Amino acid sequence: MARMRRGVGYCESTQCEDYVKGVFLLNHGDTFYCPRCRQLGKIENERGFYSGYSDVFKEVRVEYNFDPISNVYREIAIVRDESLWGRNNVYTLQSPLIKTEKRALKVAEAILANLNRYRGLMDGDDIPRTTEIILSFDDDFTEFQRKLTKLAEEWEASGLREGSRLP
Repeated sequence: MARMRRGVGYCESTQCEDYVKGVFLLNHGDTFYCPRCRQLGKIENERGFYSGYSDVFKEVRVEYNFDPISNVYREIAIVRDESLWGRNNVYTLQSPLIKTEKRALKVAEAILANLNRYRGLMDGDDIPRTTEIILSFDDDFTEFQRKLTKLAEEWEASGLREGSRLP
């Protein structure tokens, strides 16, 4: 399955009304033309990378609030799991799509949970999925038991126990 490419296109023409206004891009090509003035602009892609050599992630950093004029991310949100001992991996997401601290922290938390839930998810530089398993007490017992069993299997395979203080 091909990875979804997301980014923001920016017009670089100072005479344009849409100068440095972002345009959301999904599964886009390598060039961006301003929809208003039709001039060639620039693309800032969402990207992720990590450092470290273990299977366990202790920290996620989300660089957000992108400034298209300076070409820098103005802010960083960091979520850490302090229950993990030793040196573990650090994942960084750079996203021009995220503008607020609240959203950046929510995304960082979801990424950290999923990186450690799915061992071996990071085979290359990629952005992990942030899907959730929802357990509902309103489900019939058989369905609830099936979801709970699936969740237990994922937790067993996650490797979180190895990096924690648990015996």
